[in-house]
Amino acid sequence: MALALVVVLLFAAAGGAEEEIEHPPPPPVWNASAQQGFEAQTLEPLTPSTGAVVATRRLHQGGISRRDPKHGWQFTVACYGYFRTEHLSQPELRFRVYAQQTEDLPEAQKVCRLLLRLQEVAWQRLRLQVNLQGERVLNVWLCRQGNAGGEQWRNNLYIYSIQEIRDRLEWLREVAHEFSHALFPGITGYTAPEPWANGYMGERLLLTWLEPLVQNGQLSPEDVCGASAPELRGFVQQRCAPLRQRWLAGGASEKDLKQVDATGMGTLIGMVLYIDSVYGSATLRATFARLAEPQPIALWRAFTEAVGESDEVHITPPDSTTRVWLPSGQWQVQAEDRRAILQLGKTRWQATQPVWRLSVSGWYRLTSSASVRLLKPDRVSGKTTVPVAPGSPTEAWSPAVWWSPSL
Repeated sequence: MALALVVVLLFAAAGGAEEEIEHPPPPPVWNASAQQGFEAQTLEPLTPSTGAVVATRRLHQGGISRRDPKHGWQFTVACYGYFRTEHLSQPELRFRVYAQQTEDLPEAQKVCRLLLRLQEVAWQRLRLQVNLQGERVLNVWLCRQGNAGGEQWRNNLYIYSIQEIRDRLEWLREVAHEFSHALFPGITGYTAPEPWANGYMGERLLLTWLEPLVQNGQLSPEDVCGASAPELRGFVQQRCAPLRQRWLAGGASEKDLKQVDATGMGTLIGMVLYIDSVYGSATLRATFARLAEPQPIALWRAFTEAVGESDEVHITPPDSTTRVWLPSGQWQVQAEDRRAILQLGKTRWQATQPVWRLSVSGWYRLTSSASVRLLKPDRVSGKTTVPVAPGSPTEAWSPAVWWSPSL
């Protein structure tokens, strides 16, 4: 009886092993020798310093048999995404995208390509890569089960009931949302629409970046799950621009960040979009780096610290009149619009003045048709060290540590 039980257990173990087949396994680095068992699609890079490859097993290699770690569902096809930054000689494995049926392989390839593009713009803008408790490879499970929607769990992304997703923009939005939970610093405490804000925040930020790239032809609709430039533009105008506009026009403040409902999350997202569009991605990157805790008000403090500690503030006003936050101090002014005016109450500073002396830190009104560059006098005279270019090997920056609650 005991021997029979041992035999049964051995057969069960063997069966379980047979159900975890992935041969040939995806190589950790993509190079010439790695291409023997795979077909590769190399994506046209946005910059010379990046590279991306979508790899799929050749048909004669057969299928796979994998079970996801959370539900134990069966997956039979896969493709793999490889990404290279300027610090790498070859693209490295970043994404494993699994699907449950052979006919779902085109969807897996489409999602893999999108993830690589999202990673590329996130790296280009903010120097962000997936790093979940030291794990750099993200597993993505395209499921035919479950309730429609998505979920991030550890280093796994789940997209459920994919057969129900028929809208191209919804594919793009859903993947960007779940990927953002694994990429952007997490801010939590919300009662609606979900506890953590980085999904919606990243979704809106990423699609805002993608829209002009698709519009000018740098990215094709195939890069963004088939979504067109007009569809992306409509999303940005309807779902992103109004949130940003509240900050531009003075209709939102740091006090509004204390709300924990959907309106409060919208205020937070609007602030992030505002920082990125007015001060630039470098300031947003510095803001995320200073995030000390996963609370909305902490992001506000991080932003004011980033601007206050900067030797240079570059402001690009989206409108002729824009509300801007500036720290006190003396600033050397370089304005493309010589009629530019900064105002606080009845006090005014003109672009023709060589130096703006600001007595208080706070919100000012900037009237300008072009960008304004403010530099601390020490920076102008050359007494401070020129900052390291973003992305250079000696750049001392690390992403914020606050991520989603499943970690």
